[in-house]
Amino acid sequence: MTEAVGLIVAAIIAGAVAFVSLIISKEQSISEFRQQWIDELRKDISDVIACVSGIHGESIVADNNNQTLWNRVKSDFTRLKAVVARIRLRLNPKEKREREGPATKAVLNALKELESIFASPQPQFHKLEPIVEALVTNAQVILKENWDRVRSGEPIYRGTKIGGLIVAGAGLIYWLYKVLCHQG
Repeated sequence: MTEAVGLIVAAIIAGAVAFVSLIISKEQSISEFRQQWIDELRKDISDVIACVSGIHGESIVADNNNQTLWNRVKSDFTRLKAVVARIRLRLNPKEKREREGPATKAVLNALKELESIFASPQPQFHKLEPIVEALVTNAQVILKENWDRVRSGEPIYRGTKIGGLIVAGAGLIYWLYKVLCHQG
C-alpha cells in the first residue's frame, strides 16, 4: 500500500516538474521574442530618424528643382515609408498598459505627423524637431516597459516561480515538522 502511494506521489512530482519546465521553456521563448522585438523597434525608430534627417538635409542643400530633389531623396523617402509601416505593424494602437498605452499612441501620432509633413508639396521642416523628440521620448517608454517585462519574466513565469517557492517552503516546513516530531 505505501509503495503504491509512493509511486503515485513520485508520478505527481514528476508531472509537476515537467509542467513547470514546460512553462519556464515557453516563457523563456516569449522573453527571447520580446527582446528581439525590442531590438527591432529600436532599430526602426533610429532608421526613421535617419531618413527624416537625410530628407531634410537634402532639401536644405537642394536647388529649386523638385525633380532633382526627388531624385536625391527618393531612396530615403521610400525607406521611411517602409520603416514607418513596420513600426505600425509592431505596435498595438489599442495598448492598455498604464504607461505603454499613451506612449504607443504618441509614437503612432508622431509617425502620422512625419508622413503628413513629407506628403506636403511644401514640407514644414521646422516642425520636425519636436516630432522627432516626441517619437524618441515615447519610444523609450515603450522600450523600457517591454525591457522590464523581459527582465522580470512573463506573468505566468512569475506566478509559477512564486508557486514553486510556496510549495517548496511548505514541503520544507512539513519535513522539519516530521523530523522534529519523531525526535521528541
